[in-house]
This record gives sequence, structure tokens and C-alpha cells, in this order.
Amino acid sequence: MSDEHLPPFIQFPGNVIAQPPCRMLNANMYGFFVKGELQKVQRYIDTTLNCVANSDFRFKALSQYTLLTFTDIESIASKVPKFRDQGWMQETDIIIWLPIAKMVQRDDDEKVDHIYWYPAFITVNNIYALINGRETWGYNKYLCDYQMPNIGDVPNYFSLEVNAFQPFNKDTKMAPHPLLEVNLIEHADEYPLDDFVELVKEAFEILKSDTDFFDLDINAIKQLMRGFINPQMDQILFKQLPNGDGSKAVYQGVVHSPSIIKKVHSARIYRHEFEVTIHQLDTFPLGDMFGLQPGKHAALLPFNVLMDFDQEPAFEIAKNNGASL
Repeated sequence: MSDEHLPPFIQFPGNVIAQPPCRMLNANMYGFFVKGELQKVQRYIDTTLNCVANSDFRFKALSQYTLLTFTDIESIASKVPKFRDQGWMQETDIIIWLPIAKMVQRDDDEKVDHIYWYPAFITVNNIYALINGRETWGYNKYLCDYQMPNIGDVPNYFSLEVNAFQPFNKDTKMAPHPLLEVNLIEHADEYPLDDFVELVKEAFEILKSDTDFFDLDINAIKQLMRGFINPQMDQILFKQLPNGDGSKAVYQGVVHSPSIIKKVHSARIYRHEFEVTIHQLDTFPLGDMFGLQPGKHAALLPFNVLMDFDQEPAFEIAKNNGASL
């Protein structure tokens, strides 16, 4: 959709919004698939993406499994010279991803039109990343403290802590609380891979053997295979901005931003056994959001990728007619 009718964004002194795309160097990503509940995953999608009214398509959960990633990015900078020349920063993202499909009506049947990864919940470690991510792309970002391995270390332990209200109560003061942890509980072999394409193929072979992992039709499978040739992660985002009293949205839309992988330095699948522990936190109820109930969960297909990638600008797919900037 065209932005030609919009006024220019004012880059006044002291404003920290930088223009995309951004180049990410040495992004060290650890990933773990964790089983949630399909009904709750779909309800989260309906509450966010599908609240943007559109008669042409809807978004559907492909799996009850979520993907939990810890990614330490050594260097991020805008590729736009005006902002690139201001400097660069380190950023760490901890994300819960949902694999989803854009469904369209074809004759009397509903078909997969496109597959996306929905970064439904994100925490980051610096305010610059939070402001730019929320305001420009619409990422649902929050600040955090964390622990994760450095490049080359044994992936023994990961943790995520956030400032939150626990429990919800008028007398509760906001304080730091643990939200989740990942522990290596049994050491085994690692399976190094030559490139990202091989990693995705191996992942798909393992995951498709789990009969309740993906709900795919032939169009979805074809799209996954195309991604092996030109690897990128297509992200879908729910972007909204509140009005002055927080009761209405002055903007509410669905946007798309691809992550284009430029170089893979290394990739591996772990045979180690990992355990994910979810903590109850009323501010971020992962059980209600995705069916990730408090307690211990097995991690399926743990992996590590060290790569460089570009995060492209966000492009509007749909917006609510009553919401405008």
C-alpha cells in the first residue's frame, strides 16, 4: 500500500529513530522448538493479526510448536548513510516465534498463500533497539536482562528476566522476575552443517516426522522448498499506536519485513537434551498467550546458527480503515 499521502517523518535533533534496512553482523542464534497449545496460539493470532479486518485473507497457526530463540548480534547499523555514519550497536533478542500461514479463499476451498514467522513476543537488551523496533516495524519489544553462551561456548544455560508485576495486585511494586530458562541436561554430539540451506532441510526432515508439528498443504511445502534456494525469514508483524488516553488506535495494521540472510558462518544441530522452564508471570502470561504453561518443557531440535543478515523495511499488508496516522 502506498505511503505517498503521508506527511514526512520529522528527524528533529535528539530523535533516535533510524531508517531501515539494517545490517546485522555475527548474529549468534540458538533456537529451541517448544510445544504450546494450538488453540491458544490461534487465539493470540486472532487477537492481534486477525483483528485487522480483511475479507481477502486471514492468518492461521501452522503449529502448536513455538520457536524460542536467543540471538546475540555483535553489530547492528542502518544501511542508510545518514544513520550508518552515526555509529553501530550490539543487540540481543530473545523471541518467541509462531509459524503462520496467510490463508486465501480459492473457489470453495481455503489455500495457503504465503508462510510467515510471527515474532509474537520479543525482549531486547537496549533502549535504542526497543524504540526503533516498536515504532518503525511494530515489534512487540520489551527490555530484559539475560544470560546466554558466547560464540564457541558450550550452550549450558540461558535465562530471561524482566521487570514485571507479580502477582497482579494493587499493592504489587514492579520488580525483576525470571520469565524462562533453558538448561542443558544431557550432553551428546553436535551435527555441524555446511550452510543455512542444509540446516533448514535437516530441520524440516526431523520436524515433519512429528505428525502434530505442522498443519501444511502442498502450497505450504512448495514455499518452504523455495526458501531453501533463496534463504530468508519472512516476518509478519502487528503494528499499532495508541491515542492519547490509550483507548483507541490511531494506527493498526499488519506489516511484513523480510530478514535476508547474507552469509552463514556456521550452523549446527545439537543432539544434546535441553529443558525449558517457564515461570508464571502475570504481566507476561506465556501459558495464556501460547499455551507455554509454567513448568518444565522438552526442547525439540535445538540448533545454533552464526550469520549475517539484513532486516528490510516493513511494508503494509492491511490496516483497519478507522486507524490512520
